[in-house]
Amino acid sequence: MVFRGLGVNIALTIRSTPDPVTPRQYVAASLFTTYWHVATGPVCKAFIRKGSVMADTRWYDKFAPLYNVGTFGDLFYRRARQKAIDELDLSPGSTVLDIFCGTGVDFARLHQEIGIQGCILAVDGSEGMLKEAKARSGKLEIDDNCIVFLEADLSRNSGIEKIVSQIHEKQPHQVLFSLGLTCLENWQDFTSEIISAVQPGTRLAIMDVYSKRLTLGARFINWIGAADCPRTVWSALEKNCHSFQWFEFRPFKVLDVSVFVASGTKP
Repeated sequence: MVFRGLGVNIALTIRSTPDPVTPRQYVAASLFTTYWHVATGPVCKAFIRKGSVMADTRWYDKFAPLYNVGTFGDLFYRRARQKAIDELDLSPGSTVLDIFCGTGVDFARLHQEIGIQGCILAVDGSEGMLKEAKARSGKLEIDDNCIVFLEADLSRNSGIEKIVSQIHEKQPHQVLFSLGLTCLENWQDFTSEIISAVQPGTRLAIMDVYSKRLTLGARFINWIGAADCPRTVWSALEKNCHSFQWFEFRPFKVLDVSVFVASGTKP
């Protein structure tokens, strides 16, 4: 069945892209697609919003227990994630807003930088993801006073209002957007709202995926992540912040998709 599925995936993948396909891309994309189809495909298809890029929260709830396995323990994002956190200029006692916290992959490094005097505001739209994040926080022995969990549907005004309220209350001076803006339909308005809400001098960093063209690899990443890789989701940061910087990483070189880090400071 797996080999039969591999053949079907190869045929569908090649047929769906106008770009020339190298042998390495051909094999890599087909193997990855087959693996992901077996692991999560039926769930993903069931929960993708009709007429939408983004899957609804039920998809992420179902996917949460598989996330760390599905991303190979954050193997492909590790260097970019470290760079994004470095760009925040954290220090002991900092309060950092971790948007799209997922299963809490950022927690260990964030807590290491801010210490027991600091606080992580962990935000996600999925109850399942937050459940995994809370479990990770417990394993890391992060004190309850050092982390606040907030479930908010970031695609809706009510969810954005929840985050803005927390920003006004906790006044974070660092904001991290981690692998979520390419999945969010209202990404432009959402990012602008967050930048508007934070205080002057706040450092912001985005870590996400990007492809200039809708290549074979971009189609694959879009499919498994309910994302839209060609979006320039850093544009609000570039427009509204000073000291803007953009860094590119190529862990998906075989798929012709980049992971980028963008950072800036609110004036």
